[in-house]
Amino acid sequence: MRPLQPAVIALGTAGISVGGAAALGLVAAPVATAMSGAALLGVMGAIALASSRPDLGWFGDALCRARHPGRLALTIDDGPDPVSTSPILQALAAANARATFFLLLDRAQRHPELVQAIVAGGHEVALHGPAHDARFTILPPSKGAQQLRAAADALSALAGAPVRWFRPPFGAVSPRVYAAAQAAGLPIAWCSVRTGDGGFASPAVILQRCKNAVGTDIVLMHDGAGYARTLLPEILADWDARGISVTTLSAAMRSSDEPQS
Repeated sequence: MRPLQPAVIALGTAGISVGGAAALGLVAAPVATAMSGAALLGVMGAIALASSRPDLGWFGDALCRARHPGRLALTIDDGPDPVSTSPILQALAAANARATFFLLLDRAQRHPELVQAIVAGGHEVALHGPAHDARFTILPPSKGAQQLRAAADALSALAGAPVRWFRPPFGAVSPRVYAAAQAAGLPIAWCSVRTGDGGFASPAVILQRCKNAVGTDIVLMHDGAGYARTLLPEILADWDARGISVTTLSAAMRSSDEPQS
């Protein structure tokens, strides 16, 4: 785990120092209040940023890049979805590509046939959470770990395959999330390319972000109502033309001399 960034420490120290100076009468109270408030807002802003950016590593280590130089890990969140999962699987099969699907347990339990179709296609199943909420940021680590482990075991039973990775919903992290995931034996996996296909990014922006991707990137896309199912054929064709092997996260984490399967 990395220490808090120097800017956050500096802001916190400044706030304490100004408060002490005001108590000693060295700084006028209104000035001290304004300065301390600004420092506090700065700290709160930095913590909010770190909570939504696992790649910053302020609260703990998250996997953000793959290891094999020729393999790009395609990861797909929020499924399974009765409308989009099948077209995504068809696009992957046509390109002879593999992906890791970060599934939500409640949706997987509603659509077990899609979970089995994902595995039958040679893809990897990982955990995105029991449901799509950020509860693990505030749960006590022991309770969070218990829920994560139970969800992973239930998803593994549905898939008939082990669940190795956890990606927090919304990418929302906190020290409690890291502690819970570690206790549950589930490394946190993030990404190096966040396409924005599940948000407000346009198709042109999504395509450009994918065109900039290289081997060792972990690309994040989404099941559901986003653009993945319509853009994937073009994205996969570009990666293939550039000699990039599109595979699961576990396969992309193997060293260069290890086979994919």
